[in-house]
Amino acid sequence: MPDFYTVVVNRADSTFTGQETRNYGLSLQFSEAHIAYCVMDYRLNKYVLIQDYRRNDFIPKAKPGFKLSFDDFLKSVLTANPWLKNPFKSVKIAYEGKKNTLIPGPLFDAQEAEIFLKFNYQVAADEHVLADHIQQFDNYNVYAIPKALEESVKQLFPSARISSLSTILIQSVWMNFKARINANRIFLHIKEKSFDILIYDGKQIQYLNTFTWMVAEDVVYFLIFILEQLGLNPELSSVVLLGNIDRGSNLFELIYRYVKNMEFGRRNETFKYSPVFDVIAPQSYYPLLNFNSCGS
Repeated sequence: MPDFYTVVVNRADSTFTGQETRNYGLSLQFSEAHIAYCVMDYRLNKYVLIQDYRRNDFIPKAKPGFKLSFDDFLKSVLTANPWLKNPFKSVKIAYEGKKNTLIPGPLFDAQEAEIFLKFNYQVAADEHVLADHIQQFDNYNVYAIPKALEESVKQLFPSARISSLSTILIQSVWMNFKARINANRIFLHIKEKSFDILIYDGKQIQYLNTFTWMVAEDVVYFLIFILEQLGLNPELSSVVLLGNIDRGSNLFELIYRYVKNMEFGRRNETFKYSPVFDVIAPQSYYPLLNFNSCGS
């Protein structure tokens, strides 16, 4: 069903086989627009596969009037990769959304989760409000997910718990950088049409928000605006770049005009990676490739 999706990434080690899934861990992230997943071979402590599929009706060049449901999109990916229906040793799933808010543990009440989220966002009738407990900081990440998407994924993986991708981002950044996180350390996580700004004060999360972007200037505008609101000097701030951004790109060059102290995220050295991952930048798919060492 090639009209349903475009393959963004498809890299598999020669040792990968769909008949060995009981020895594999599957980490999957999804949004309305795409599905990406990677496979860990637990026998080798090694990532052996990564794939990323983008819905064609979310691509600007899609045919006029072309529309499919997320369920159709998911089924087309399964048709191309029937081994995804096999049993895995573990399955971790994260939803990549734009509506989330952090609530301190002492103030959180599960019965009031939707009310908390409504302070910052409109919650539609077709959305389900969930919450992840971030134990490292005793915070709850409250977020909304479309019910149709949740139901489609749950039909495929009924026993797997869905987390927010921003929860995995928070946990993985803290786990990999906690020895180097000082006051006002900034993490910029770039995704296809949105990005996250995550700031720590050295001991706790100071700021987390997700923004939509269309052009590079959008990212720079929000980044500089947030730094100014928090009283931070862009020229003195330290920014770690994660996700869909590369050195020499227009986005990188534009950010560098204002922020001179930047570095790219690195791979988690706890795991091994097949040589097929060498063509993928270390900062790419950062939460996905760190999911296996997060508590969610």
